[in-house]
Amino acid sequence: HGAWIDGIRVHDSTRRPSGTTGLRGNVEIERAGTIALVGRPNAGKSTLLNEILGEKISIISSKPQTTRNRVVGILSQPPAQIVLVDTPGIHKSRTRMNQAMVKVAVDALADVDGVCWVVDAIKAVDALESGRAVINRGRDHIAKLIEQAGDVPVTIALNKVDRCNKRKLLPVMAALGGRLPGAELVPVSALRGEGVTNLVELWAKQVPEGPAMFPEDQIMDGSERFVVAELIREKVFRLTEQEVPYSTAVHVEKFDESQRDEETARVTIYATIVVERPSQKGIVIGKGGSMLKHIGTKARMDIQRLLGCRVHLDLHVKVKDKWTTNPRSLREIGLE
Repeated sequence: HGAWIDGIRVHDSTRRPSGTTGLRGNVEIERAGTIALVGRPNAGKSTLLNEILGEKISIISSKPQTTRNRVVGILSQPPAQIVLVDTPGIHKSRTRMNQAMVKVAVDALADVDGVCWVVDAIKAVDALESGRAVINRGRDHIAKLIEQAGDVPVTIALNKVDRCNKRKLLPVMAALGGRLPGAELVPVSALRGEGVTNLVELWAKQVPEGPAMFPEDQIMDGSERFVVAELIREKVFRLTEQEVPYSTAVHVEKFDESQRDEETARVTIYATIVVERPSQKGIVIGKGGSMLKHIGTKARMDIQRLLGCRVHLDLHVKVKDKWTTNPRSLREIGLE
């Protein structure tokens, strides 16, 4: 499934997931452990996690710094159970909220059985073509954090290779392999699923022997309320203007499941979108409520897929001045 090229172990990126990531007969879990997904913002960590699980549990958008909290996905593919920790992108942080996000990512490296560094191949190739170093200050900082994680297996997922000139990838691979000797390098396309099987097979060998950490039919460690709030926030990211998403939080005020087990199953959700300024509230609501309705419609479709039943979603918008610098507000969304 791979070859050594100039001293780098490179795995075949053309292999796609088999589609059999569920249970295999009566085979039991014999190995289980955690793998942290780390990297720069927009490297594709959340897309990779969703592709591996076959479910959308981590939100994605074209804007950087979408992921704010640790998101834990669970892949039970006997004989191994792999617990994947998706983290916020590691970046130079100036605001209190961004500093808290980076701390979440760094803290995730403290107690894992393996690390996967997700690298944006497009940006790495662009650096090479522009005469800049592939291992720039930002990537070197992430490599140092990985080294500080201790003696754990490291994989480098070179993502978005489907959008790169393949001949330009080899020097990028050489630079990454040279910076972290001993790491397994896997070219992947998280969006298309290419090479993802190789990653899963590597991780299954890296996690230690032991029983399952979670029930084998569980795919995430977190509440449905949390994922619902994240799905709503994703729509704000995707649909509103540049200044709005980073000043937005979502609180699920009510999650009524009383009719979930009935013949006409239904869940009723009331949620509040929090912004920092009145002008942002106007953007989120839109003319005649059009934007808020659009956000609600898109979010409800994803939430219904998640919950497997009809959903009544009621959204409101609230202004909370400077909430992104307020320690209590950051604690409420799981930061600090």
